[in-house]
Amino acid sequence: EEENEHVEDCITIQTGIMIRDCQKKLIEFCKKDASYRRYDLEKVEQDNELTREDVQLGNRMVARMGPLVIESVISRTTMINLVLEHIAPGTGISDKHVPWLAIEQLFSATLGPEVGPARATKILHKKRPALIPILDSVVLSYCKVAWSDDLRSESEASKMTAYVKVIKIDVDNNLDVLENIIQASALKLTPVRAFDILLWGYSGEYERNFGRPPVWKR
Repeated sequence: EEENEHVEDCITIQTGIMIRDCQKKLIEFCKKDASYRRYDLEKVEQDNELTREDVQLGNRMVARMGPLVIESVISRTTMINLVLEHIAPGTGISDKHVPWLAIEQLFSATLGPEVGPARATKILHKKRPALIPILDSVVLSYCKVAWSDDLRSESEASKMTAYVKVIKIDVDNNLDVLENIIQASALKLTPVRAFDILLWGYSGEYERNFGRPPVWKR
């Protein structure tokens, strides 16, 4: 029985790495890393209108956007909002039918000068929290290894969409575990965000990128 409980608290990612004690690690992250309190717990309407406050919330996830960058995103909200209309609130990455074209269009509308994948997804995740992962440099590093096709000729939005497909495979493969540990821990997270955290903080990808563990693990 103990062995079964242990297996149910592990996820395996596409590079073959197994992350154990996932519930304990999620709780640890949410307790020690301020982003859970300052970003994940903040209520954002899952409607089709990206507001200035929604954009600014990205800075609580260390997006480091100054006023000019924020204004540049605001200037693109008409197009962003039009695309959001094609992605129903509550749409999840593990749904059978994922609106891939709309996701790519959403990324394309949000990207701009000084707004790359990390900033774009930190803004968009809260509007569609069950669908959009946060593609910061650590998560991107993993996705580039897991995605086997050559993306060099693709647009940034197309690359990002491919990387969301990578995350979908992992979330689908580990969905029961992710849902169970979220429920057991009573954390306010979606499976895609829980996977993001486990990949970012506990797969070793952060250490491989920066040569040291995250601040809260030191």
